[in-house]
Amino acid sequence: MRASDPYTLITPGKIYRALGKSADCGGCIKLFVEKMRADDNLAVPVELRGLRRREKRARLEEV
Repeated sequence: MRASDPYTLITPGKIYRALGKSADCGGCIKLFVEKMRADDNLAVPVELRGLRRREKRARLEEV
């Protein structure tokens, strides 16, 4: 996923769909997200970090 688009946000849902699986009960999602956070290849690209904070800050400055 990261090789095809270096700026994509990789979510558990995208990984499950790529594997052709589904999280039936959702019990494994917590462990799955923990493993994703520990993997450097799945980190949010630097350019995409903090976008919500910047957007919120820009709205506050407009007021």
